[in-house]
Amino acid sequence: MVEIRFARPDEREDVVQFMHQSFPRAKWSIDGWRKLLSGRWAQEDDPFAVVVRDQGRMIGVLGLVMSRRQMDFGTARLCNLTSWYVDKAYRGQGIGQRVMQLVTADPALTCTNLSSARGALGVVANVGLQVLDDTRFIWERSGPSRLLVHDDLDGTEGVLSEREQQIMKDHADLKLCPLVIETSGGPCFMMISVQQKVDAYVTHEVMYLGDRALFARYAREIADAVLPEDHAAVLSVDSRFVAEGVVPDRTEPIPVPRFYSPGNLSPEAIDHLYTEIVLLGMKLY
Repeated sequence: MVEIRFARPDEREDVVQFMHQSFPRAKWSIDGWRKLLSGRWAQEDDPFAVVVRDQGRMIGVLGLVMSRRQMDFGTARLCNLTSWYVDKAYRGQGIGQRVMQLVTADPALTCTNLSSARGALGVVANVGLQVLDDTRFIWERSGPSRLLVHDDLDGTEGVLSEREQQIMKDHADLKLCPLVIETSGGPCFMMISVQQKVDAYVTHEVMYLGDRALFARYAREIADAVLPEDHAAVLSVDSRFVAEGVVPDRTEPIPVPRFYSPGNLSPEAIDHLYTEIVLLGMKLY
């Protein structure tokens, strides 16, 4: 009989090995799988995976990146759903849906699925995940900006909030660029991932935006300040991060929408930090 449950702590390396074997085309080594399933931001009792076993043999897994974050109302629990696999012989039996249902059953837990495979969208919808975002806003550099950009944020205790200081600490060794842009309305804090996603330009992807309203007021100038002069680049911001009324240079559909289970959070409160995306330096769709 197939058993579906949260993985025990002593199964972590077994799950790592299973993931490594099941995803031979993954662009990271087995150490990448260990990083993904390490529970870097988790509490001691948070799960790191769901396992599926048949008579003791592992035949499926779903990785979980758990975190707890301070919001205006208090602490929110989040779970980023990562690599998901069921052996081919067991597919079509509803196992994938049962795996997802186990994780999403807790109404106080906000689950995110930011990089779903197209083939999994049916299961994602069947377990009640909703579209988090399906559009990104794009800015190109239009010319010089009067705004100052700070990328060395040592000694920013008086500039960044306690929450933003914690974000900096939690992501200090990952491939992200923290920025503070000085505006006449105050400092705008952003966490950006810089990736060559297409040949034509480099994408500066906003992973976290500290003040939506402030960004909305100065979006054009912020883009001009952040983007480099010496090569083609764009500033890319998921639409939920941006307050209404902002007009970007253009909009683009996100090829595979991002999904979530709301929990206690609204879409604009859900960013890309504390996820597989930043742990592994992945390129967002």
